[in-house]
Amino acid sequence: MPASRGSARSSVVRTAALFAPFFALSLLGFIYLAVGAGKSGTAGRIVALALVGSVVLLLGYQVVQSVRDMFASLQETVGLVERRWSRNEFFLFRNTYVFVKKDVYRLSPEQALEVELGDMVRIMHLPHTSTVETIERMPRNGGAASLNG
Repeated sequence: MPASRGSARSSVVRTAALFAPFFALSLLGFIYLAVGAGKSGTAGRIVALALVGSVVLLLGYQVVQSVRDMFASLQETVGLVERRWSRNEFFLFRNTYVFVKKDVYRLSPEQALEVELGDMVRIMHLPHTSTVETIERMPRNGGAASLNG
């Protein structure tokens, strides 16, 4: 098994640090709107409350999952890469993902370059955000080629 370097853990710490201020601001906005809606519940304020509430839920979920992963143990998953894709998050970051054994795992750019569709892989990952610590491509002959990133 490859050595763990802590890159997944530092990634979830960065994610929590990035999203926590936005979560706090949106929560304050939600509270402000909720207090104002109690006084004068106009239709515009109710719609704004619903929109800001959705943002609070999404950001809060991301922060909570990242904080949970800061204290979680790494887990191992072995399976076939069934799908691979990339997408932008909040127009800031480009993340690459793979679908293995009915779960989606986020890869670093270096790891993503080495993994192809149809590869058999062993993934060491954090359980709540599915952030990958290490990934090994497993050749057909039973050995393992390390793709740490």
